[in-house]
Amino acid sequence: MEATPFAIDLPEHWTGSFKLTQTPAGSYVGMASLSFGGDPRWVLVITPQLSLEAAMERVRLRVGHFIRERNARPGA
Repeated sequence: MEATPFAIDLPEHWTGSFKLTQTPAGSYVGMASLSFGGDPRWVLVITPQLSLEAAMERVRLRVGHFIRERNARPGA
């Protein structure tokens, strides 16, 4: 299984590492590691998706939702 790294745009102060891997069954799974202000803190798991495009879109959606929720919290 070979990992596919890719990039997405993140708000200021946020950085991330995103890797997707194709399973033997042909679906894509992965992880999105997020940092805020240089501090690595969170890892989001990407569940099986039928295509690489679907997996990349899932990462964008999950990361976007996570960041919006974190930014909405007082003291986040």
